Amino acid sequence: MEAIGDITIAESKIINQLKALFSHFHLAGQTEVTDLGKSLEILKSLRHLVYEDMNQLQHEALILKTAKYIQTTNYPTVAINWSWNPRQTGSKDEPDLQGFSQGKAIISAEVTTSLSPQGTIDSRMAKTLEKLSKMAGDKYYVIITEKMEMRARSKLDNLGYRINVLRL
Repeated sequence: MEAIGDITIAESKIINQLKALFSHFHLAGQTEVTDLGKSLEILKSLRHLVYEDMNQLQHEALILKTAKYIQTTNYPTVAINWSWNPRQTGSKDEPDLQGFSQGKAIISAEVTTSLSPQGTIDSRMAKTLEKLSKMAGDKYYVIITEKMEMRARSKLDNLGYRINVLRL
């Protein structure tokens, strides 16, 4: 895990990465679509340039939003040092976000920007909740849609894990 440090600086880095990402869209949008072959090559190139960043930047931004929200809402008087796995690179023993106070993990969170709990996303949710249930501190499963929230709550009711579902 990496220390987040100043969240505002981390957010600025994401904004700069988003600017670069959007510049690719802008350039592709200026291309006149007249030839199928050339247009598909441009689309292929665009996908190569932006696909991974589209997923990862949303994930990173949601992690930072989660840290700010939890700090402000649940721990306003506690000094928390945040660590994260911004590019979903954590091991099976590491959450996406972890908050430490006085050297002890007091918060563990997993975040997902998935919109709907269908197919592999649904089965991955169960594995993520199981993983999170074994983490230290207060546990949060952070999602962004009502559908994901309803499914997570249903799974937690069945599994019996003590995990807070947080929709941001």
